[in-house]
Amino acid sequence: MVIKRDRRTPTVRGRQLGIELKRLRSEAGLSAERAAEALGCSQGKVSRIELAQTGISKGDLYLMLDLYGLPDLATKERYWKLAREARGRGWWEDYREVITSGLSAYIAFESEATELRTWSWGTINGLIQTGDYARATFCGEPAGRGRSAGEIDKLVQARMARQRRLTDGSLRLWAVLDESLLHRPIGGADVLRGQLDHLLTLPDNVVIQVLRQQTVWHAGLSGAFTLMSFQDHPAALFVESLTGDVNVDSAEDVEASTLAFDYLRAAAASVEDSQELIAAARDAL
Repeated sequence: MVIKRDRRTPTVRGRQLGIELKRLRSEAGLSAERAAEALGCSQGKVSRIELAQTGISKGDLYLMLDLYGLPDLATKERYWKLAREARGRGWWEDYREVITSGLSAYIAFESEATELRTWSWGTINGLIQTGDYARATFCGEPAGRGRSAGEIDKLVQARMARQRRLTDGSLRLWAVLDESLLHRPIGGADVLRGQLDHLLTLPDNVVIQVLRQQTVWHAGLSGAFTLMSFQDHPAALFVESLTGDVNVDSAEDVEASTLAFDYLRAAAASVEDSQELIAAARDAL
């Protein structure tokens, strides 16, 4: 069995195909090792397919489905359609020279999500940043000191491109922000003032709540995270780390973070009060 490598970023459809193939293998009573032996490949290759880390040819997919007891041609074509969609080239591929593989994976998932629920306490979420604020965050990062002006420009362009789905209404965002972000002068007072003005003029598909600084204990103390919901796929969780957002596949972690977000938005100021907090912070600059 020959498996073709796909060097592009895994997508939601790729992960969906991998989950389906793993389920079918398990229902057929086969371990990854036994499946690999029957298919004439390594166990690692089977695992990479199931983790959406590599692509698969039509012939190889059909062989796998035959092994798992799905010889029906219509069923095979349905899975092949999913495999083809998983190979699709996303717009973010044009920015590969400046964005990390981790960020590329994050954007690939974000591009197919229907709703994001985010908790931010380091910087304001990228989907609701102004261009000036985004530029300041990239320049302020330790890595930013080694980037050229052109690279910074490309990073800002990519971030602004991500925001199109908020503008066209195809993505919903519910963001809980730590109140400290309203006073942290990233880029200076003028940049922060413009950023706060922007938070006050977001479309209706964006909900902003502010968690007051006086909140002693809250569910977000372990760090920032983003929950992504999809139309026909399980929710995905990304947690913030020093090297970027990391995808966490555990269903238990997704459930725990969903509960944590519910606690955060319950503890945060209401949408109306949050608007007043943002306006007050802007006026104080």
